[in-house]
Amino acid sequence: MSHGKRAGARVWRMVASGVLNGLVPLAAYALVRPYAGSDATALAIAAGIPVACTAAVFAARRRIDPIGVVAVLGYGVALLALLLSGGNPLVLKLHEAVLTGPLGVAGLVSVVVGRPLYLVALRRVARRNPAAAAMLRRPDIRRVAAVLTTILGGTLAIHALVMLVLAVRLPTGTYLAVARPIGWALLAGGVGILLWYRARLRARREAASR
Repeated sequence: MSHGKRAGARVWRMVASGVLNGLVPLAAYALVRPYAGSDATALAIAAGIPVACTAAVFAARRRIDPIGVVAVLGYGVALLALLLSGGNPLVLKLHEAVLTGPLGVAGLVSVVVGRPLYLVALRRVARRNPAAAAMLRRPDIRRVAAVLTTILGGTLAIHALVMLVLAVRLPTGTYLAVARPIGWALLAGGVGILLWYRARLRARREAASR
């Protein structure tokens, strides 16, 4: 398969995963809610559908869907919290923010204390990866790691905060309709800033080497 076809296949897989993890729970909730005893029950069923599909795809093809993995982890944590909270539907609404919030705060705190998570991860990878080891020898690596960790941590923390505000202020059906698109837009914006910063770094280094 050519590079272009492989890239196209990856894009279609991402689109399909986005539909599965975004639109299917909304449709399932609308169908199940009239027959469910509570919002929490309907949400648990709706959110569990993409989780089951992700597990089935992995079992059949041994291929990991990154979006699906996030959904599975968030759903598992939220389901546990739902049981501990006595069935509060707000917990299930925030099953993604349960992951992005703590990760984002951890990233920002790591920058404040002078140990950016990007640098910590890079040092671990450098033990087995010569390219990562070379990156560690760059004189500006600590500043770059701090900026990258701030971008990632800030994006995740903002995502969790916005999801919390939407979950508190919107009814469940409306939340399911708007939360995923807004959340994806926020995450895409963070990735865009990250790519822009990396491109800027690359251009600076190329200019300095001339």
